[in-house]
Amino acid sequence: MPEQTPNPFRSASKFEVDPAVLRATRESVTKARHLPGWFYTSPELFDREIETIFLKEWLCVGRVEEYSKPGDYHALRIAGEPLLIARDTQNKLHAFRNLCVHRGVEVASGQGNAKSFRCPYHSWVYNLDGTLAGAPHTKEVEGFDFSSCKLPSIKLDTWGGYIFVNFDPASPSLGDYLDADGVREFGEFLKPEETLTSDKFSYVVPCNWKFVPENLMDMYHVGVIHKESFGGHFPVNDFRYRLGKYGYHAVYESYTMAPKGATLFGTMPWLRGKVSDRFACTIWIRPSMNLFGRHDLIQPIVTTPIDVNHTQVTVYTQLPKEYFEAPAFNEKNKIYADFIRMVLTEDNEMLESLQNGVKSRGFVPGPTVKLERAIHHCLNYYLDRLFGPDETARNTRLNDGVAELRKAEARGPAIDGGYSQAFRGAAE
Repeated sequence: MPEQTPNPFRSASKFEVDPAVLRATRESVTKARHLPGWFYTSPELFDREIETIFLKEWLCVGRVEEYSKPGDYHALRIAGEPLLIARDTQNKLHAFRNLCVHRGVEVASGQGNAKSFRCPYHSWVYNLDGTLAGAPHTKEVEGFDFSSCKLPSIKLDTWGGYIFVNFDPASPSLGDYLDADGVREFGEFLKPEETLTSDKFSYVVPCNWKFVPENLMDMYHVGVIHKESFGGHFPVNDFRYRLGKYGYHAVYESYTMAPKGATLFGTMPWLRGKVSDRFACTIWIRPSMNLFGRHDLIQPIVTTPIDVNHTQVTVYTQLPKEYFEAPAFNEKNKIYADFIRMVLTEDNEMLESLQNGVKSRGFVPGPTVKLERAIHHCLNYYLDRLFGPDETARNTRLNDGVAELRKAEARGPAIDGGYSQAFRGAAE
């Protein structure tokens, strides 16, 4: 067996790749091959991804209900960048670089509620809106100006109750960013803004960040790894993908994410009479948010890179607000919570194995198949962002996607009350 293509990068400043490697993945889905192993193991490529993707694009960092009161805050790290989200006394949400303007120490840690943020190194104090409130021993500093000493701001916006940030001041608006893939139009059906977070948990998986969203859009493995949990009733041949310019959304058939596929609260009020209990959909919001909808709940999964071999995964379960007052809510909610943890545990061993496998000198990327249409689109998104767009390859993917959608519609309508008929993807 031939050895895989060696890592082509000599240094972070010299970023070269064999065009033939790109062409193999740029082919249409039934002719293409997956990416070489070094795409998942190269520290140089990882650094480039941080610079060209994670510091340029809109990233989901939470839900608005996590900051319900003035003073609520959360200190986190995104792609290695210290970040601070806080709600001020005027009820406005802010995103700051979590860096004291004196020496760069993080001014907050963890999460909670605070009246201000005090740097633990030299006791500089910042208001909830990022302005400097106190700086010991600065009176003697010539020309010291309190008004110019603010925590550096990061762009923040919301959609559907989700909080997004963007480190790039020149980035497009969140609305334009989402609309490039029809996210807001399609997502309106689910009404995520009418839900609240009933469960949230995070964990670290020992694999490259790209494997997580790819696995979440991999329908090929569901009937194998998840056969006993939720993959027993999962008709993989009737996924109705609508590819956007970068991301995608899809309607398919699956029972809800609970034991035996049995709902615990019933269909979400705004979907009653519109979908069956087998309705499922997914939206990939580039670069790292996979949002899953069922008839009774919404479950987004957000991926955050730590280093080339480790990734943080944050999982939410969202339920309609009215369900929180339902009888035995806590007991039922725990069933949902336990089930999604079990399902994701089934994936984690495979994710670690993927990372180990692509490190092998013997790994040669295999072909993509139709069930990997979403992954193929995702792989090409990486190439577009890292090496520049290939419009011909993109148009081929979009046109192929529309053709497959028409075949699916010829077999019968989707189980979503006809709603998805309005969404045919960017190519039409």
